[in-house]
Amino acid sequence: MKKAAKKSARTPAATPASGPSIAVHEKGVKEFERGVGHLHRQNYTEALERFQAIVESHPQEKELVDRAQVYIRICKGMLDRKTSQPKRPEDFFYYGVIRANEADYDEAVKLLGRALENTPKDEKVHYVMASTLALKGERQDALKHLREAIELNASNRIYARNDPDFEPLRDDEGFQNLVHPEEA
Repeated sequence: MKKAAKKSARTPAATPASGPSIAVHEKGVKEFERGVGHLHRQNYTEALERFQAIVESHPQEKELVDRAQVYIRICKGMLDRKTSQPKRPEDFFYYGVIRANEADYDEAVKLLGRALENTPKDEKVHYVMASTLALKGERQDALKHLREAIELNASNRIYARNDPDFEPLRDDEGFQNLVHPEEA
């Protein structure tokens, strides 16, 4: 009889401890999922807050905390990258190219504009500005910068013929005259 009493005493003690533990784990997982959702939407500040909350609120969940810490480093890195700004004149060009490649055309145009303020006769900057403006749908400004890029370096004519960024201008007579002057 004593053995039966010991078993019944142990069973109730184990059940309440596992119940709250599972609830805490599920709460941590839900917070983690929210953080990942913010991360996918590139809302790094909100994602960072969610992952930090996991580290602070769920220290007993070792695996979850380890993963959250990895994502904290990613969020901090992305926030640092977004807040870093060009300092040297040539940096404006490189940051502009990065923004254009990320399809952030408005920001790319601003940065490339700053690059042109510093180096108004740089054919590379004019060329990238032209392709960015073409993708943005600003035909006349794109043609103006392409014309300048070609005047500064005739090789840009050949590059523009094959550059998919100029696809929005292919049917434009001004574009055709710039890249195929022999046919004009």
